[in-house]
Amino acid sequence: MVSEHASPLAVLGGADAGGQNVHVAALATALAARHHDVVVFTRRDDPDLPDTVEMAPGVRVTHITAGPTSYVPKDELLPFMPELGRGIARRLEGTDERPDVLHSHFWMSGVAARVALAELPGAPIPQVHTFHALGTVKRRYQGSLDTSPPERAELELRVGEQTAHIIATCSDEVRELESMGLPAARTSVVPCGVDLALFHPDGPREDTGATRRIVTVGRLVPRKGVDLVIQALEMLVRHGYQDLELHVVGGGVGADALDRDPDAVRLDDLARELGVGDRVVLRGRLGRDEIPAVLRSARAVVCTPWYEPFGIVPLEAMACGVPVVAARVGGLADTVVDEVTGLQVAPRDPGEIVSALARLLDHPEQAAEMGRNGLDRVRHHYSWPVVAALTESVYQDVAAATASSMQVRPLPRLRRIEPAEISAHLRGVPAALRSVQDQAGTLQEWALELVRRLCLGNRLMTAGNGGSAAEAQHLSAELVGRYSGDRRAFAAMALSAESSAVTAIGNDYGFEEVFARQIEGHGRAGDVLLLLSTSGRSRNLIRAAEAARAIGMTTWALTGPAPNPLHGMCGSALAVDAPAPHVQEGHLMAIHALCRAFDAELRRMEGSPHRRILGEVGR
Repeated sequence: MVSEHASPLAVLGGADAGGQNVHVAALATALAARHHDVVVFTRRDDPDLPDTVEMAPGVRVTHITAGPTSYVPKDELLPFMPELGRGIARRLEGTDERPDVLHSHFWMSGVAARVALAELPGAPIPQVHTFHALGTVKRRYQGSLDTSPPERAELELRVGEQTAHIIATCSDEVRELESMGLPAARTSVVPCGVDLALFHPDGPREDTGATRRIVTVGRLVPRKGVDLVIQALEMLVRHGYQDLELHVVGGGVGADALDRDPDAVRLDDLARELGVGDRVVLRGRLGRDEIPAVLRSARAVVCTPWYEPFGIVPLEAMACGVPVVAARVGGLADTVVDEVTGLQVAPRDPGEIVSALARLLDHPEQAAEMGRNGLDRVRHHYSWPVVAALTESVYQDVAAATASSMQVRPLPRLRRIEPAEISAHLRGVPAALRSVQDQAGTLQEWALELVRRLCLGNRLMTAGNGGSAAEAQHLSAELVGRYSGDRRAFAAMALSAESSAVTAIGNDYGFEEVFARQIEGHGRAGDVLLLLSTSGRSRNLIRAAEAARAIGMTTWALTGPAPNPLHGMCGSALAVDAPAPHVQEGHLMAIHALCRAFDAELRRMEGSPHRRILGEVGR
């Protein structure tokens, strides 16, 4: 890895480490835990730093002298990137440390990596790049306040064009990259992760007494939108919420020096002007290990920047079980699921922040449920082991593609040409497969329960809409018929989704009741209902689950990314965490795996002493 200004050692040393320092340190450590050797190259900013430091087992940080051996502001580092790249090449040349992949973080690291790769002789090394933030977006929102070098936009585009693959941290970044002319086929979305050993709901929390606390965490610069939260606080107090206070964590200095921080002074002046100066507590910079206790003390954590490349604070809050109010921008639009893990609001709109906070304050049960959903989402999708596995998959793909490109092809006219859109689609299939593999235990449990229930004379019912209806029919047909080897038929039926049934029931009772009505007619206590939905939000399937539970049926769901309403209300669920086009492909793999496990368990059980009893009951 190359991380030019953000050394992962800053995290260990207790310095004011930013998001990139944390990201690189955690990703490197998680990859090493997956048995990779990781070397992180960073610029030497202190003459006393050793050449190499072992940060963790399998992770070394190597310092390269490029420019002054002292602190240099990030936006002034560009002139030293060629020297950094040449220094990396010298370290790698002639050693046994030639990497399989070079992963650059931030645009200037991408420049240094391109120089290093150009200097290295021999077989090509693929470069993977993560921008972390885009200059075009920063300039759009900050205008004249943007201190980036004027060359940034051009160099970012050049890095994006020349790198083998781009890792974007959210779907909004993919759209931004496409607008720059960089094809989505060379981009994968891998989010940032959360340290679940540090951020969790069970640790200490600060005592708030009788006061209800709102918390916001981050830098105090205008684009972070802390002033919007202060304005919202004033409106809430004016409308009767007298027991509120806002804690603002962040800034370049500790609480004892905030009077020298221009942004802290600006926010303090605003709070006093609005008459809530005694309710706004500026905490200044806190150590990372101090932040979880602050988050756990909050009724809600508010993150309302004008824009945000990714935004780690909402995930840290969700990991602590706290609901989030987030602006619908950048990475926050991906991480915070509206109405499920928190509430999304329009950017730069204090009125919407007021409405969202009032709802959470007035409905603590709903807020607590959102907190639980957020914790579940973070654990399943944003832990560093999950992020490392997704990153590893990208590495494997680019390494294999590079190796393949080096093979001799004597007949160039026979070269296989993969259309970009097809390649882009197929690249997403492994994510669905990994998601199903990670939940193999759920499928095994379903297979065991199905054998038991069906052998005792109960039935399986399945339902879905559109393509999911076809998959529901497919599973039922495999059980009534056979999956591989011959065996007796079992009672499984797909609830009708054909036009005459839908129109007949829909006309009389409404489309939402199409499946619920069939369950009321066919279902019995002890039967199993499996519902398939890519979104998990189809009202007719939610109503089916409600009707099934009312008569004592067991409910299961195959859905897309969780949390979602259907996933939360069924007794057991498998959520395929993949882009929407690949969810149904994951469902089909899950169905085939379930059928195979069902057959294997049936053979095992029929060879047991219970065989005669099961056979008799089944007849």
